[in-house]
Amino acid sequence: MNYFINENVFTFNSGTEFSALKRLRLFRAHQRPAKIVTRNYNANLSADLERLDLSHADVVNMYDYFQELTATDEKDVSARFVNAIDKTTYHIEGIDANVSEIRHAGKMVGKVLIAPSTVGLVGSIEYYNDAFSTVAKDVWDRRGFKSSTQYFHLGAEVGTQVFFDRAGKPKIEITHMNIKEKLAPTMYKLLDYQGKAYRFNSEDEMFTFFLDELAKQDEVVLINDRPSLVTAVANVTGAKGKWNYLHNIHYRLQKSQTSAHALPDYLKPMFEIHKDAFDGIIVPTEAQKQDIERIYSFKRVLSLPDTYADEVVLNKEERAHKVIVLGRISGEKKPMDALEIIAKVKTVLPDVTLDFYGYFSPTEIKEKLDQRIKDLQLEETVTFKEYQPAEVIAEALDEASALLVTSESEAFGMQMLEALNHGVPVVAYDVNYGPRELIDPERTGMLVPYGQLGPAAQVLANVLVSKMTEAAYQKAQSFNMVHAWERFTAAQEQVKNLIVGEEV
Repeated sequence: MNYFINENVFTFNSGTEFSALKRLRLFRAHQRPAKIVTRNYNANLSADLERLDLSHADVVNMYDYFQELTATDEKDVSARFVNAIDKTTYHIEGIDANVSEIRHAGKMVGKVLIAPSTVGLVGSIEYYNDAFSTVAKDVWDRRGFKSSTQYFHLGAEVGTQVFFDRAGKPKIEITHMNIKEKLAPTMYKLLDYQGKAYRFNSEDEMFTFFLDELAKQDEVVLINDRPSLVTAVANVTGAKGKWNYLHNIHYRLQKSQTSAHALPDYLKPMFEIHKDAFDGIIVPTEAQKQDIERIYSFKRVLSLPDTYADEVVLNKEERAHKVIVLGRISGEKKPMDALEIIAKVKTVLPDVTLDFYGYFSPTEIKEKLDQRIKDLQLEETVTFKEYQPAEVIAEALDEASALLVTSESEAFGMQMLEALNHGVPVVAYDVNYGPRELIDPERTGMLVPYGQLGPAAQVLANVLVSKMTEAAYQKAQSFNMVHAWERFTAAQEQVKNLIVGEEV
């Protein structure tokens, strides 16, 4: 089995999660066994998987595994009919769409919190003491059963958390303690795993144990997609192959964009501490591979796709002067630059519009962007469309004339390939590494010196009235599923522990 290691499948996923998803589909399309493995507890995992057109058969979650829930049927449980509350003694009173109060003799003794993105389904139940402090909280799995109970000390400090199987038997216990005035989980216990009890000092220690248990059941290759999980995967002893996939650049950017680069602290476990515990490192471009090989001595450095272009029907109709930005809206993506650029373009093309698709990280950045939009009088020009499912993004790309990328860096740029695949040319800062690989100047878009707002606006205005749709689409086809799998199989011929399972 080929396992792609991640923290979670989130409600708002980043390119890292989408890369693992595309790799899963790539492997499955070529009859290679593959699953995504996640560490984090997620009571809403079923709904998150459904949004991505996945099922629990595609994902192995550590908590599900130890709670013996990997083959559990799904059932909707209404907050009004949940059997955890005795309706002959307690009264449930709806407050709004998200909360119902539990009352006894007219006094509130708890609350039922509705599961996210549902109508009336139980998400969790809070229980209060006479001082209205929370003493316990039952967390309900989206599949329709109580999965966990969190207990609280006086003062609302988190205490012990217990996780159950479907029948309500305790399977996992987490203890929290104050260490240097900071509350933190200090002990993880498996209470009854195959008839034995186990104790771990951290969640990552338990995750290592979990991965080794998976490795006992089958011949496995682990491809770790998260730098935060390097240590946990490094300590696994039973895997046939272990790889780290790096989806970002491998250095800390300097202000000049050209001065000497330093390794960021979060990558030191991957590049230094546990480097020799892995068979190698994988990056999405040949240029980054060569840069890493010049400085570091990994066993192997491979350049392999972190995505591919899906089959789409190209929209060849005339498009409006619509510019879009795709992906997380955060400081390193320089969304403020995008506003400045579009303001300059508007003086040449008054009908130009700019739509942002993505979530804010951190959320406070939206206030600054809103203020700048007012300063530049772009209220009728710029729209924040928020995080949207794939089908909405596809529709937006079919209508767009350009994708604007103002990031400090792009190891590859999943959003750029997706845009090209819909015939949308890309205007991007000329930074490492993806823009230079995906953009053929004057054909599929344009590269602009980093931070040069005036030239970027001039180039974007020219691209908006150009005829690059067909060339952009054709460029994307060189990154389709066929070419992606060819690169994986070519690497497999050199590295026998990269993929397990025979192709049918």
